[in-house]
Amino acid sequence: MGELAPADIARFERAGDRVLESLGEAVCVLDDGWRFAYWNAAAERMSGVSRETLLGRRLTEQFAAALHTDLGRICRETMQTREPRELRAWRFGGGVGGRGAGIYDARSYPVDGGGVLVLFDEVSARVAQEAELAERVAEGEALRELARAMAAVTDSATLLAGLCDAAMRLGNASGALVSQQRGEEGEYLAAAGTAARAAGIRFPLAGSMLERAVRDRAPVSVTQYEAAGAPLDELAAATAVGPVLAVPLVAQNQLIGALFVIRQRGSEPFTARDQERLAVVADHAALALWKSGLIEDAQAADQAKGNFLATVSHELRTPLTALTGYGELLADEIVGALSRQQLDIVERMRAVTHHLTVMIDEILTYSALEAGSEQVRPSEASAAAIVEDAVAVIEPLARQKGLSLEVQLPDHEPALVTDVDKVRQILVNLAGNAVKFTDSGAVRLVVSNGDGAVRFAVHDTGAGIAPDDQARIFQPFAQVESGLTRRHGGTGLGLYISRRLASLLGGRIELESVPGEGSTFSLVLPAGDPESPARG
Repeated sequence: MGELAPADIARFERAGDRVLESLGEAVCVLDDGWRFAYWNAAAERMSGVSRETLLGRRLTEQFAAALHTDLGRICRETMQTREPRELRAWRFGGGVGGRGAGIYDARSYPVDGGGVLVLFDEVSARVAQEAELAERVAEGEALRELARAMAAVTDSATLLAGLCDAAMRLGNASGALVSQQRGEEGEYLAAAGTAARAAGIRFPLAGSMLERAVRDRAPVSVTQYEAAGAPLDELAAATAVGPVLAVPLVAQNQLIGALFVIRQRGSEPFTARDQERLAVVADHAALALWKSGLIEDAQAADQAKGNFLATVSHELRTPLTALTGYGELLADEIVGALSRQQLDIVERMRAVTHHLTVMIDEILTYSALEAGSEQVRPSEASAAAIVEDAVAVIEPLARQKGLSLEVQLPDHEPALVTDVDKVRQILVNLAGNAVKFTDSGAVRLVVSNGDGAVRFAVHDTGAGIAPDDQARIFQPFAQVESGLTRRHGGTGLGLYISRRLASLLGGRIELESVPGEGSTFSLVLPAGDPESPARG
């Protein structure tokens, strides 16, 4: 193939120039002496410098510091190594009059004669989009973390404090407040940052940002707080409050209040993006506050119920104690001999008063356990003595039903340091239930020890308990089934209390039962002195 004629070479060079001129990218060619050899129209637009001004001149004559930048570095490396180089997201401050300022990807390539060709591709829009995407991803993760954190908190005071801190952080704000409407006034329930002193302050609702946010159920934004005719003018002056954004807190269509975020005077106003971001925060917070309100209401109702039960039980206990004493006097014939029929009536009366006493004691113990005020008072104890006391209470009930009540003790008395009254209460509960739900046969109370534990097992020959019911019966106010409940009565608290008391004593309640054959409830306590008995 022959050599190209000079005219053909010139034609190809003109064609190459047209290609370079048609590119949207700025193109620059420097020779091996760092003189401009080519500068296309896109480069002119980017820099504001014409090719006539540059061609033939050295790089440093027009751009004195260029060789000391990252762009100069990749050009030098390509000159030296004859290998392409790339520079991503190069920030160009602009040419003449700031023209062409932006972010560029630059690529350098070696050219014949030892020079370098540089392509500039503006990526400002792409970088901005990537930055916005990264910001939104980070923001989304922060909001999800905030939602998880708020969902885990159940008291409103902690939630309000966390909400103010999160709003300041996500709103790039100097302070934050949560307000609530109270009749014709508003009140700041919580505050943080430069607005911390506002917590607890009340203000007229009329004309306030809170009134607008409540009325419209939409964000309200002001550029200058003092000029908005809003309350807290003294605070605004003292803390140099500037832009303020109020976002309503609405959950389940219930208006809970409003979230305020503030920036210092002279700061940028809140943007639509700020409103969008803080509205999401407010939605999460409103739902969490609504749920915490329900929980606190339920806790208050439960506390009121417990107080009522304890008060009524105490009021009933005094006359019942007197009635029990009179029954014992009659049964012991202190006031005179009784006929067989009279003794039978007295025994029935004593059984009823015992049943009422047990129910009242259960309610009082339940109230103390729920309030966390039940105390453990350990002392050296005799397992035989505890069993004897429990049997003295249960034996009349068993005799009345025609049941045999049997006791089996170990040959050697086990060492036991525990709260005697609580152990007795547990055994009376377990043995009383055994008698109550056994119509024929026997109830046996067996004490054994081994493996560092003392076991009090109560066996009965009753109906047994189905597997599905064995967990449920340890819940408060739960019983096996309505038929038995109606026939035998009771509060449904005995097993729940027994398990809680056993836990306080460092022990446990175990259950083995076969429907149709009977059940065994066992109280297992640590032998000797428990290392760290619970005390409340």
